[in-house]
Amino acid sequence: MPSHQIFPSADFPAYPSISVDPPEGWRTQVVPDAVGALLAPEISGEYTPNVVISVSRRAPDYQLRDIAASVDGFLSSLPDAVLLGTEPVVINGRDWHIREAHYTHPDAGSLTQFTAVTVVHQGVAADVVQLTGSCRFVEGSDDIKAIYAVVASAQIA
Repeated sequence: MPSHQIFPSADFPAYPSISVDPPEGWRTQVVPDAVGALLAPEISGEYTPNVVISVSRRAPDYQLRDIAASVDGFLSSLPDAVLLGTEPVVINGRDWHIREAHYTHPDAGSLTQFTAVTVVHQGVAADVVQLTGSCRFVEGSDDIKAIYAVVASAQIA
């Protein structure tokens, strides 16, 4: 093995390229442990709707069903969680697992979390791309519709 390794390389492939279309007025923000986040315009004293984009590297045999089980397990563990139905979804030619949940956040109150995950296989690794949107839980809100639109615009290369 060479004494010098480079990222990206055949042994350590670059993370996938991710593009999304944020709603008008949303801004970008760097956040810990994520590629970044998109945030709605802030309203003083209100929860700020957002979409956090992350990538995590897994073993090459990791599959969409594996991360789907992990996402569903996490969401079901949230306080007062109510998970809505899910089904496999194809977004821009790629298979995704999508799950929406309503839960009670100890500080923010009643929230909706919408999580979309896909797996990009790169030979020596599998990369999980995750888009997690959250907003106040209000039936038919424009905020959740904006989050749906961001996820629907996702292009992974």
